[in-house]
Amino acid sequence: MNKFLVSEYPKTDEDKPVLYKVYFANKYYLHKGKKLRESLDRFLDDVDRGMRDKSCPPDYKGVVEYCKKHPQVYKVSVEVLFNDTPAKILKMEDRLFKGFKKDSDTLNDPETKSYRPEWMLKEIFQKRCDPCVTYGSINGKK
Repeated sequence: MNKFLVSEYPKTDEDKPVLYKVYFANKYYLHKGKKLRESLDRFLDDVDRGMRDKSCPPDYKGVVEYCKKHPQVYKVSVEVLFNDTPAKILKMEDRLFKGFKKDSDTLNDPETKSYRPEWMLKEIFQKRCDPCVTYGSINGKK
């Protein structure tokens, strides 16, 4: 359980990953996940843990610092940007990350590359070699 109250969970297609913004007052953090509710709840739990000086992913440093500086912020809102295939989400996220250097309202670190979860990369690259060869030899090479 964390201290944050989500104003509303927008409807999404649960079979596809989602790219969304989490608003803390007038600032936001760009995030992605397999399912909106689970991903958002895990993110807010991590931020809350970071505010209590417990372990927290280093990518959330900006959010944790902002929430420590403004402890009155407890209500967050969510805006779904994209609900589609992993490849399209990663492409959209890269475009948005490029614009962060000009955006003072973002809590993402513009100098850090966006996180690419293994499950997204597997879904993208698995299609290329379905079924992938995992053992044996091809042209005499292992």
